[in-house]
Amino acid sequence: RPQEPNNNSEEDCIMAVNLGLCHAQNSELQTRVQYLESCECRRPTCFWEGQQLEDGARWEMGQRSACVCVAGKVQCAVSEGEWFCHWCVSTAPHFSETWPENFSFLKLRLLIDEFVHCSQEGRVQCEIDTCHIPCRNPASPPPGSCCPVCDGCSVNGVNYLSGDRVPSADHCQECTCLVSSVKLVNGNVHPSLSLFSLRLVCILEGMEFEEGTQWEPDSQPCSSCACINGEAVCQVSQCPPVSCSHPTRVDGLCCATCDRCTYKQRVFENGQEFADPESPCQWCTCQDGTVKCRKTQCPPVNCSSSPLAPAGQCCPQCPDCNFENRVFVDGEKFPSPVNPCQQCVCRGGLVDCQDHECQRPHCSYPLPGSCCQNNCNGCSYAGKEYPNGMEFAHPTDKCRTCHCVNGNVHCQMKRCPPLQCSEPSVTSGECCPMCPAPPADCLHAGQPYRHEQRFYDPTDECHTCVCSNGTVSCQRKPCGPVHCVHPILQDCCRTCDGCLYGDVEHSNGEAFTDPSDPCRVCTCREGTVTCELQRCPAVSCPFPVQGHCCQTCKGCSYVGKEYLNGQEFTDPREPCNLCSCVNGHVTCGRKPCYSPGCTHPITLPGSCCPVCDGCLYNSVTIADGQLFPDPRDPCSECTCWAGTVRCVKRVCPPATCSHPAADSCSCPVCDGCDFHGRDCRNGERFPDPKDKYPCQRCSCVRGSVACVPVVCPPAQCPRPVTKPDQCCPECQGCIYNGVARDEGSTWFADAMPCMSCMCVDGVTTCSEVHCVSPCLNQVHIPGECCPVCADCIYDNHVYGPGDSFHLSNDPCQVCTCEVMFNGEQHLRCYRKQCPSLVDCPKNNIIFSGPDPCCPVCAQPLSNCTTTLIGNEVHATDDPCFTCHCKDLTWTCIHQGCLPLSCPASEQFTPEGSCCPVCEECVIEGENRRVGNGETWMDSVDECITCTCNLGYIECNIEECAQITCQDGLVKMKSAGRCCYECQDPSVSCMYGGDAYLSNEHWEVDECTSCSCLSGEVHCQTERCPQVACASDETPALIPGMCCPHCIPRPATCVAFGDPHYRTFDGKMIHFQGTCTYVLTEDCEGGDFSIYATNDNRGRKGVSWTKEVTIFIGDVVVQLLQNWVVMVDYQTVDLPFLREPYIYVERKTNTVLLNTNIGVKVLWNGKSHLEVSVPGTYKNNMCGLCGNFNNYPQDDMRIRTGQIVQSEAAFGNSWKVGFLDGTGKNCHDAHDVDPCKEAGYSTRKAANARCGVLKSEAFEHCHRVVPPEMFFASCVYDLCACGSNVDDCLCDSLEAYASECREAGVILQWRSPGLCAVGCPLDRGFVFDECGPPCPKTCFNKDVPLGILEAHCFKPCVPGCQCPAGLVEHESHCIAPEACPRVIYGKVPLFAGY
Repeated sequence: RPQEPNNNSEEDCIMAVNLGLCHAQNSELQTRVQYLESCECRRPTCFWEGQQLEDGARWEMGQRSACVCVAGKVQCAVSEGEWFCHWCVSTAPHFSETWPENFSFLKLRLLIDEFVHCSQEGRVQCEIDTCHIPCRNPASPPPGSCCPVCDGCSVNGVNYLSGDRVPSADHCQECTCLVSSVKLVNGNVHPSLSLFSLRLVCILEGMEFEEGTQWEPDSQPCSSCACINGEAVCQVSQCPPVSCSHPTRVDGLCCATCDRCTYKQRVFENGQEFADPESPCQWCTCQDGTVKCRKTQCPPVNCSSSPLAPAGQCCPQCPDCNFENRVFVDGEKFPSPVNPCQQCVCRGGLVDCQDHECQRPHCSYPLPGSCCQNNCNGCSYAGKEYPNGMEFAHPTDKCRTCHCVNGNVHCQMKRCPPLQCSEPSVTSGECCPMCPAPPADCLHAGQPYRHEQRFYDPTDECHTCVCSNGTVSCQRKPCGPVHCVHPILQDCCRTCDGCLYGDVEHSNGEAFTDPSDPCRVCTCREGTVTCELQRCPAVSCPFPVQGHCCQTCKGCSYVGKEYLNGQEFTDPREPCNLCSCVNGHVTCGRKPCYSPGCTHPITLPGSCCPVCDGCLYNSVTIADGQLFPDPRDPCSECTCWAGTVRCVKRVCPPATCSHPAADSCSCPVCDGCDFHGRDCRNGERFPDPKDKYPCQRCSCVRGSVACVPVVCPPAQCPRPVTKPDQCCPECQGCIYNGVARDEGSTWFADAMPCMSCMCVDGVTTCSEVHCVSPCLNQVHIPGECCPVCADCIYDNHVYGPGDSFHLSNDPCQVCTCEVMFNGEQHLRCYRKQCPSLVDCPKNNIIFSGPDPCCPVCAQPLSNCTTTLIGNEVHATDDPCFTCHCKDLTWTCIHQGCLPLSCPASEQFTPEGSCCPVCEECVIEGENRRVGNGETWMDSVDECITCTCNLGYIECNIEECAQITCQDGLVKMKSAGRCCYECQDPSVSCMYGGDAYLSNEHWEVDECTSCSCLSGEVHCQTERCPQVACASDETPALIPGMCCPHCIPRPATCVAFGDPHYRTFDGKMIHFQGTCTYVLTEDCEGGDFSIYATNDNRGRKGVSWTKEVTIFIGDVVVQLLQNWVVMVDYQTVDLPFLREPYIYVERKTNTVLLNTNIGVKVLWNGKSHLEVSVPGTYKNNMCGLCGNFNNYPQDDMRIRTGQIVQSEAAFGNSWKVGFLDGTGKNCHDAHDVDPCKEAGYSTRKAANARCGVLKSEAFEHCHRVVPPEMFFASCVYDLCACGSNVDDCLCDSLEAYASECREAGVILQWRSPGLCAVGCPLDRGFVFDECGPPCPKTCFNKDVPLGILEAHCFKPCVPGCQCPAGLVEHESHCIAPEACPRVIYGKVPLFAGY
């Protein structure tokens, strides 16, 4: 609506102009701020009236003007033409104003200034006011004017006064606002402008320099410039001469200086000493730009072996050390790979390790560190450890309170708080009086605390708090000083029990590569890291390649060319050779050639492979078609045809004698005889081969044989024997184990070196050597059964070699001086062995024969003839000898004795007896003894009765007679009795809280069945046979069966944490999907499938295992949270059996599922899952647990068979629909890094808390199960857990402890402050990290331990167990004698059963 003109129009116009100026300046300032805050390289944008516009954008301001965004600034222009109005209305962007006709006013649009005139016709006429600005950065126009002025500076939309400092984006520049004179056109000066003096400046590279200034441009360091008459004049600088021989030109400077030395293309610092790069025996020094060298003086070396000078070095060094499969150079100091608390040094090829000297702690009660007890960030007091700042009760005086401060313990009497009551009282056993009403408790962070209770702040564990009458006061835990360079943060304080180097924590004694230089090796020692260049050991291969830092044998450098490890190549020096590179060794051999098709090819000159153009036979080259004698068989002739040699036998001439022999070519010749298949030489005499009894002698004469009868010589023994294969009688001798022995000879038995045998009258007698030791100084000679005297002196008489004598005038004890194999003389004494008299009657035994030691028989002994072979007789002179007729020789050996049950120390042999006896018997397996003649019943079979007979146990089986019972009684066989009895069956029994009728039978489990008999419970446990599985098998139980059988050794897949999947083949996979997935299934036969359902964990994108579903046969088993189990979608009580498929039971806090196909599932009721499959399913599995082929690299195989690298893509491929059949799909998971999202502080805290995996509590398992994979999973979990950090930490630690249990290492890692498990102490239970899966109860306490263990092939599980000496009964631990009476043995049988 037109408004009436008023008298304030000019003031309003000026106000409008000022508002427009403010708007323009604010827009430009906003653009600048946005640009500076972005800190990115991107295209500049413009802000106009609250909108962001891209560079180059154009827009209309109205009917007469347009704007454009150029390089982040808005530029506007007015269109040509006229504005028509009856009343002139202002077009300023933020207001509307009306002016009268003939009124001139100023209109402003940012940078465009216009003079506007309103004519009488109401037409607005505009024209651009031309501004002449003599300065570069003029200030904004004053109010009411159009042109900028030079009384100040305008930079980036901000005005500065003359002399003000102007900020610059380049921190190396300083800018100042300087005014300059303004010269106006036509001599007109705007009323608001001031006049200033004229000043000349020079501009070069965007910088201003005053008149007369001299400077050196940054881009041209060797030039100098000066500002003369407003122009920059530059010229090249001249360098002065240097006084040194090896000057150095530094980047950024024009001229070389003597501050450093440039020597042989290397730069050295002033004062630096170094070896000449081209001559290592020259030692040089850089001094003021000049290098001076002198010959190196090598220090003396003291080595056990010859010192050598390494390549590139001048002085010889001692050899390196090989220690724990690592090589260390001489003089190198390194932490012991075996003991982290020791420092070792290599000297002269030998390693010397010494314990580190521990620094004396600056406190009285330091905590033990990894090597030294010098950690003052806590206290070790009275056998317990306390964190720094903790207040605790005195261990012996409850009225004193102690405080741990920086490793020192201060104890003082408890301060009794002031009481607000008038009549306080002292309670018995308390230290301070108390008011009748207790002070108020406290509520802090949602947790209640008692008055005077001290606790850690739940929101910050580094603060300790105390509740005082409803008020909580907290303070940070104090920390003691550290004396190391790289301490770690532990329990809120810095400690030297490790090193923090390069944002990575390292344990004390750990050696690692410097992250900034891979050729440097660093060592963490008591919180301080020391680094040194890696010393390269001498390579053990002849053709090493240059590695990153040192030469290595992982390739070959051969004849000037490098080859990869395992690569085959042609020998550069011999084209017919093929070489291979293996660990720095080059092995060359002839190239393989194809078979030419002939048997004797030749290799022509210049060729590598043989051809059939001739023959190579017996290393001789034969031309094709040539005939030649066979050099290997003189009886053959050979021919070469097309590379193959064929040979044939020569034809033999006929012989002229009657019995010709065959020569080397099998031709008949008369140089010998062939008689009845026997070859003879001319003149040889031999028995007739066809004569059964060799009683004829034949002679060979020039190929003919003549035979004559044999004349027997007289025998030299009283009873000669003619053997079946001989013609003449001869002395008998003996045959022992197929070896002939001469009459009167002695020898040692082969099987028993201390068994001596002798041959007398054709009888072999063997018995153990009886040692006699007459001297005190005895020695043992290898191969001798008895000790011998150290010399040949006895009873002050010296004996020579071969001298013999009898001891104590006993003709049976003989001593002989012999020269042993060691070259020394020794006296050997023994009791003489007598021959057995076989079947000589006792009345014919003569004890005073020619040999005073041994008796003889008055009549000849019977001969062992063919009619007596196999007979057995006893020697009448010794009852222990049993003689057998074998090989026409009587062989007499000691008889065997019955086995005795008593130990050897209790056995003795009565006089006149052969075998030892005992006074009592020991019953095996029952650890009890019975006396001689005592009788007892067998513990397994009541019908077997045994008797002890002088240490030998004899058993008999009882036979039962038939009985007839009266009315109301039945025949019944009770425990402990063999035969049936008549008993009253009407009395009932109580078992496990249930009543059973008489004669009722029931099963306790797969192995135990019970019966009620006359008011007593009788139970029987099946005895399983010994399971002997092969090395690649393991015992397993089938549901519903008692005894185990062998299955192929299984593999186990574990799911734990957030969640992590350790596959059957050992690969660790992190997958965070929140759907249902195929954990594992039989992809070949379809025997079973196992699905895992994951749920959100608390932090976005992170999940954990919520439930498990098993499909086997037609049974569906669901394992839910809090140990709930459903079978076929119905909740069941445990234990549960569905024959023949499954058996589910709960052991403490673990649910165990066993199947008939050997698949086992272990579920802890929260998120930890283990699946074990037998080896029969190898190469048949698929799913998140991998394919079970012992090759972890291909475990991430998706449904289509492809191997992927993304864990999310792998897991999503095994997603399944809902189990309710709806088929609904959930969202795919993505690869996440929870530690990256949680931030640095969370990741650091996770690393610190998971460090317990590398502590002493778990170190016993580190060599069996490396902890690194589980440590990484633990950090991952703690970053993802949100507020459930303690639960997540315990999940990871329990997963590692479970792996250790499976590997046979039981860890006692829990503590009251770390994953403690509470057990009902009021019922007698205690916690056991590896409790028995089949604990002792009232109903199996009497079962023999061996039988009970035979049924338990389940893993041990952590949980609450009864302590030793107690048994479990109705969820309580009681003494065995308090159990109800249960009789174990055979189940009582009624007649007819």
